[in-house]
Amino acid sequence: MKAAELKQRLIEEGCSPYNFSIGPGGSDVYRLEQQGEVWRVFYTERGKDDPPIFETTSEVEACEFYFDYITKNIRHDHLVGFFISEGNAIDLDAKLAENGIQSHRDKIPYGGWSGPRCRIFVLGKEIFKARAVLGELPLKDG
Repeated sequence: MKAAELKQRLIEEGCSPYNFSIGPGGSDVYRLEQQGEVWRVFYTERGKDDPPIFETTSEVEACEFYFDYITKNIRHDHLVGFFISEGNAIDLDAKLAENGIQSHRDKIPYGGWSGPRCRIFVLGKEIFKARAVLGELPLKDG
């Protein structure tokens, strides 16, 4: 596999595009990047790159390592609902469960503790089932 097809292969595996970066750019992700003749895999956060976890001069070898690393070592959550109303979040959770789609829910202090938001996530390839049932995502209420 080459870098040109890698992103599509990762998406097909249910990987969240927010969890990886191929080429320059991206932050708070594992990145695959060619630097001169060397392909490197490293974590980058807020513009600071960690030391590489893998290096090679082979594009194919680098892409295979990166694909395996991203698919096997990173949890890929996909946001399917973002609600002001906790009731709407509970309803969506129930609808997903009725359709055999596993999900998890949390609440965050969006704009401060007085304005919480409820979020619903599905994991990995469950995103494809969720899109088939719900359409365009994420669902919102306001």
